[in-house]
Amino acid sequence: MFRDHIAYLSHLEAMALNEDLAQYYLWPRTPIRATLQEEIIRCVGVSDFDLSQEHSRPSQIIRFIWRLLRADLIGGNFSVLDLPCGDAVVLWQVKKTFELANCYGLDCNKGVYETHEMAQREGVVLYRAFLQHVFSFEPPEPFDLAIMLNTYRGWRSADLRQHEQNLPELANYWFGKNARFTILTATDVQVDHLHNLGFLTAELGKGEHDSKMICISRSCLPELENS
Repeated sequence: MFRDHIAYLSHLEAMALNEDLAQYYLWPRTPIRATLQEEIIRCVGVSDFDLSQEHSRPSQIIRFIWRLLRADLIGGNFSVLDLPCGDAVVLWQVKKTFELANCYGLDCNKGVYETHEMAQREGVVLYRAFLQHVFSFEPPEPFDLAIMLNTYRGWRSADLRQHEQNLPELANYWFGKNARFTILTATDVQVDHLHNLGFLTAELGKGEHDSKMICISRSCLPELENS
């Protein structure tokens, strides 16, 4: 059905084009601001702009990507999909560090954040689409890396409609089949559940609030320095 990742993501964007955001929005009580970084600092303790702090979210992700590269588990032109990507600062940091990477971001609020233009100038490709559509369709081949940060740990606070109650499990299934490696921020309960589903997991560091940043995979994980 899809020739490549761009065709897949373009299809998802086309599906969302004439849809009413209110019918798909999952966190209506979360205010949308021009910048998310004040909230990130409150949740994590450091901005996504600050790579000098080893516990910043992009710093942890970039260190892990280097491990994947050193272990020859991905190539230099790896593909990464961040969903939802929020203000896209994490992807911007990844693209700046790994110029050959194919960095894609998906968010129903594409264009709301000023940083989206900054990320796209750097080579990040952004799409307006809905998670419900993502987890209903599969790409032509797995992404090397998928990222789902604050949203994953926040499933319990989502206003899931009756027909969306299985969305968290659809997400787990999608990650297992359509991403070679997935980076999440998850609670201890979620990590235990992922273990029970048969995922290999590795803890990368601190997530938002009391969550952990982890990587999951169905096949293999690189050896971590603290393992």
